[in-house]
Parts: sequence; C-alpha cells; structure tokens
Amino acid sequence: MKKLFCLIAMCGWGALFSVAAQKQEKVVVNLIETSDVHGCYFPYDFIRRHPQKGSLARVCSFVEERRKQYPDAVVLMDNGDILQGQPIAYYYNYIDTASVHVCASMLNYLRYDVGNMGNHDVETGHAVYDRWVRQCNHPVLGANIISTHTGKPYLPPYKIITRKGVKIAVLGMITPAIPSWLPEPLWSGLRFEDMETCARKWVKQIKEKEHPDVLVGLFHSGPEGNKLGDVVENASANVARNVPGFDVVFMGHDHAKHCEKIVNVAGDTVLIIDPANTAKVVSDVKICVTRKGDRIVSKTVEGDLADV
Repeated sequence: MKKLFCLIAMCGWGALFSVAAQKQEKVVVNLIETSDVHGCYFPYDFIRRHPQKGSLARVCSFVEERRKQYPDAVVLMDNGDILQGQPIAYYYNYIDTASVHVCASMLNYLRYDVGNMGNHDVETGHAVYDRWVRQCNHPVLGANIISTHTGKPYLPPYKIITRKGVKIAVLGMITPAIPSWLPEPLWSGLRFEDMETCARKWVKQIKEKEHPDVLVGLFHSGPEGNKLGDVVENASANVARNVPGFDVVFMGHDHAKHCEKIVNVAGDTVLIIDPANTAKVVSDVKICVTRKGDRIVSKTVEGDLADV
C-alpha cells in the first residue's frame, strides 16, 4: 500500500492507470463447426429406418455443455449442405412452404451465430434457399456468390462476432464448381468466383476496415483436389496457404475428416479442419488470446474433432 501511495504521489493517477492497463489478460474462445449435415436433424435415418449416429439433436447437447464451460465465449457455425438429405428436409423444401423451415427453426433454437451456403443448398433452388436464408436469425454467408445484376455478393461476405472482447471476423465462401453440377435455373442471376481471388480481396478489406483479432475462414470446399475445367473445386488449403491472415479455416463439402496445421506463404501457422458429414463429429477449436491493455501479445489456436 505504501508503494502504491508513493507511485501516485510521484507520477499521478495516470501512471497508476497505465500500469493497470498493462496487466495481461487471457481469454479462451471456443469455435464449433458443423458441416454437411444433410438433413440429419434427428438421430434416426428415416430413409433406411434405423437409428443413426450424429444429428443436430446431439450437437445441441454438446453445445449446451460447452456454453456452460465457456460462458459467453462460444461461437457456433454451420458450413452448408444442410437443406438436402433426409425426408424431413425435402418436406419443408417443397411440401410445406408456408411454415418456417424446420432447419431454420432448429438453427435458431441452437442459436447458431453464422452459417454458410453449400452446393446442395443451392441445389434446392432459389425459392427454397432464399426463404430459408430470410428465416434464419443468423447470416448465411457467401462472399464468392456474386449477383450478376449488381456485381456484388448475393449474400453477406463476412460476419463480425465479438466474444469476451475478442473481435472475430468470419469470411464465408462456397466451392465455385456449382455450374458443373447444377442447371442454371437453380442459381439464376448468380455467378461463382474463384475462392483464392475472392479471399485476397475480402481479407484486405476486412483487415483495413474491421481490424479483427482473429480471422476465420468458413469454406464449403475441401482442402485441395480436382479441377473441373478451369475451376478449382476444393481450394480451402490453397486459400489458407496462399492468402495470409487466416488463423483457422473451417472446411466442408468433401465429407472427409481433416485436422492439421499448415504454414502459409508468410510463414504463419494456419489450422485447417473439417468435421466430415451428418454431424457425427464437430470441429472443436479453442483460441487463446493474451492481451495487454488493447494490444494482443500472443495467440494460440488448437483444434480437435469432437465426437458428439
């Protein structure tokens, strides 16, 4: 106490506040991703008529526990291909088009923070996915889904989420190979931009405008793979490697589990992770940020595939 009064007497209250501001603070944020759920909202396969693993119902229990463990520090994301697969999805896609889509109701109940568009969501057609997007309480992203009428993204390109004072930017993109699989009436008025080209543009804008503490990619595309004509179908690892700035890239589309760290062209480490399909596992990422005042002095990213 004597030292405290001496400090105040010599330097004033400003010095005291300056010292206090330099105290380090650690914050852990838990990012959880589902992808390629394919209508598996319940732990039952209504096509083959038997119980099945996974489902949004089991994800709900997992997320509830995490929200207790990390109060106000969980970010829940879906990475597309959720409107197609089981009969219940088709029923609300094409039969009961007056009610709120059951998928929107479930995502809202689970309090998803952000979603992303997948190729099988586009497959349902404008009437279905436009309605579903409107009914979700969270944004459904698509930075590289471009309106041919405006030249701008048809869906929000990114979302800013703040947890415990940590500012997180989530950039969403889809595999651009849609025209190789789906007839144009399903995506009329749209074009699909190369992921790496799109990422370079938006990462620059996000950094300059938002100054995030954490940059996340939410990409409905596998790590790397075949080209369909001039289009790279699976480009997530290429983006993580060639476009500096990402801390973690959440992947989907290829139905393959994946969790590894790669080094980008700037020499920084990027976690790339994919929970495969039907919500049997989720991507479970913890980001530990150490701050000193308003300045981040260190940041660690660790990921796992959690069985739900």
